[in-house]
Amino acid sequence: MKFIILGISLLGMVSCGHMGEQRKAEYTEGATLWVQNAAEFRALSYQAFNSARLYLDRALLTKKTRKKPAVVVDIDETVLDNSPYQAVNILKNRSFDRKYWDEWIKLAQAKAIPGSIDFLNYAHKRGVEIIYLSNRKIKGLDATYKNLLNLGFPVKRQNIFLRTTTSNKEERRQNVLRKFDIVLLAGDTLADFSEVFNEKGTNDRNILVDKMRNDFGKKFIILPNPMYGDWEGAMYNYEFSTGTDKKKKLRKGHLYPHN
Repeated sequence: MKFIILGISLLGMVSCGHMGEQRKAEYTEGATLWVQNAAEFRALSYQAFNSARLYLDRALLTKKTRKKPAVVVDIDETVLDNSPYQAVNILKNRSFDRKYWDEWIKLAQAKAIPGSIDFLNYAHKRGVEIIYLSNRKIKGLDATYKNLLNLGFPVKRQNIFLRTTTSNKEERRQNVLRKFDIVLLAGDTLADFSEVFNEKGTNDRNILVDKMRNDFGKKFIILPNPMYGDWEGAMYNYEFSTGTDKKKKLRKGHLYPHN
């Protein structure tokens, strides 16, 4: 009987320990399941790129500058789907880790976001330069280029602008503007469109979106990403090293139940 009780106690300790680890990523489970399984996710992605095509046609008709037009797109969760990486984090009970993220990038196995290949090839055929502007680190350039090329994206290696120093994309956008006329930007987080959104709190981000509402679905094309992003960072005051339990408390503090 003592051995049975001891065994049950040890099993309980292991289970509790496993549940403690599970908290690292389990809160993203619903979001990742939605991205990988919901037809609504595909529909929203197609909708975004259909809107992009309509606005691009209009922008090219009314273009006033002699600079070559360009479309600037983010990469992750805008044209490449990294939900398999998120799924592994959940199943292995781990949070974001730079080492494992770099390993995923090196595999060059990300699939395309629905509608992205068709839209960018359409823009390319219309004489538009395609610029990829991402906060992937520069060491991932070769793998990123390979991934995009293998999927059939119109891509030039020199048109992939990855992160070298800062995550602020404004300097890289300005470098593109020196040569091209940016007629449209696509991304999954607001900082993909303007630096005014950088490290802003949740309330400020919402106020800015309301002020710029006429740009969305036109010059700004946003893709759905409930798995991660600045929207999450804003809840943590962008202190991503905050402990798991504190992050959970902060997330719950941003829930608004009815009275």
